[in-house]
Amino acid sequence: MMKRVCIVGIGWLGEELAVALKKLGHHVIGTTTSASKVEVLERKIDSVKVFNLNNVDVNFLTGCDVLIYTIPPSSSDKYAEISNSFLGKVLEINPHVTIIYTSSTSVYGNEEREVNEDSLINPSSASAKKIAKIEEFIQNRFKKYAIFRLAGLVGGKRHPVKYLAGRSGVSKPLVPVNLLHRQDAVGAILHVLNCFTSGVYNLCSENHPLKKSFYNTIAKQYQMKAIKFDIHDFSKDKVVTCNTIKKSGFEFKYTSPYDFPFDM
Repeated sequence: MMKRVCIVGIGWLGEELAVALKKLGHHVIGTTTSASKVEVLERKIDSVKVFNLNNVDVNFLTGCDVLIYTIPPSSSDKYAEISNSFLGKVLEINPHVTIIYTSSTSVYGNEEREVNEDSLINPSSASAKKIAKIEEFIQNRFKKYAIFRLAGLVGGKRHPVKYLAGRSGVSKPLVPVNLLHRQDAVGAILHVLNCFTSGVYNLCSENHPLKKSFYNTIAKQYQMKAIKFDIHDFSKDKVVTCNTIKKSGFEFKYTSPYDFPFDM
């Protein structure tokens, strides 16, 4: 069934998702803060609006069935306040809209533990605390919602190894890797849209190699310089599991980060 979907914040993930939705026959509206992106995006989806969260007018969302909110916390120092104000305005004009929020596994904090969707969150970074406030607002105010807590995203030209190669003194060599390929992020969101159940969904690859061995293996595979880690850093971290999305019948395309394709 065709839906009117609006993606607020068509960026690296949002654009890929928008194209996939359009191919499935949905009517796709997107927003961008950059006027220079409009012409390119209009070739791919139905409508593009130059918009930022300080805009008072949200009437373009009146007939929207699904709002996908992908704007990251780095967009503003007052990200949580501005985002929740915007979402409140949306509810005033469209109280029955379904919302999808691309959150982050960072809300679980950095304790050494295995986390699933029922685990208590413990955000420690400033950005994770902002994200947690938006999650709370959505869960309290929206009737139909899906919060996707995404692990570190890889895909296209994006891969952390490109920024680590050749560096020395890199921290946290013994932490487990929690990564997600962009194709699986898009696939999971489409899957939930198709058989919607409100709730929180972790999205992360099943395999969690240690940071030191993983990144040096990938660096060697792509003929990059080796990474020298801080051998005195014994920091630990969480392992993210994805019970809810698996129970819904979704199957990850890439179960191991060693298999993630990316462009050099």
